[in-house]
Amino acid sequence: MKIKAAVFDLDHTLFDRYATLRIVAGDFRKFFEISEGVTDEFIARELIWADKQYVHFGWEKIHAHLVGKGIFANPPSFEEYRDFLLGRFHCYAVPFPFTRPMLLELREKGIKTGLITNGSHELQYKKLAMVGIDDCFDSIIATRDIGVHKPERGPFDIMSARLGLKNSECLYIGDNPLNDVEASRRAGYIPVWIRTTGVWCYPEYEKPELQADTVEEIPAIIEKLNSTGGR
Repeated sequence: MKIKAAVFDLDHTLFDRYATLRIVAGDFRKFFEISEGVTDEFIARELIWADKQYVHFGWEKIHAHLVGKGIFANPPSFEEYRDFLLGRFHCYAVPFPFTRPMLLELREKGIKTGLITNGSHELQYKKLAMVGIDDCFDSIIATRDIGVHKPERGPFDIMSARLGLKNSECLYIGDNPLNDVEASRRAGYIPVWIRTTGVWCYPEYEKPELQADTVEEIPAIIEKLNSTGGR
């Protein structure tokens, strides 16, 4: 069966999360009391390291890591830290140079494009606009709009229905082993793991056959699959 759609996750997949976090790290001093001798580079390094290790388990672990590293002279509560991050993510999102050309290439080749992202409509659509890809999708689902979130099956079934395709005709491309890879596999999509964090943090789930370092590789993956019958 031919692949007729590429459906994507957003965060850690379609824009440069770590370049974004470097900018965010530079704002810590504007909002928090930072320990003497702690540099912006140290904050950025620890924030990015913790994100790679813990992001799939919740921001609480990242907050705890930063507190444990002594970054804050007066540590904020998790709620204060979370609100700071959400505010920064309304302001900053650094694009990959290849994401928009990749999406346009897929559409030029007749491959439909979709996006399923957990989170609020307002924030996720703002990120899409900031990185210049808000006009690159046939359908977008911010899961709070539908009241069902990844890793549940519902968003995947809704997306394929909107695209007018079978689940088995769709790739799902994302970084999270549970919410993206395992969830889409259970829904009948073909998963592609984007190795953004480099950490497969769910050993109970099998890594997918299809993996890539960035989404720049997706057109070639689809071309190869379709030349061999979709598998």
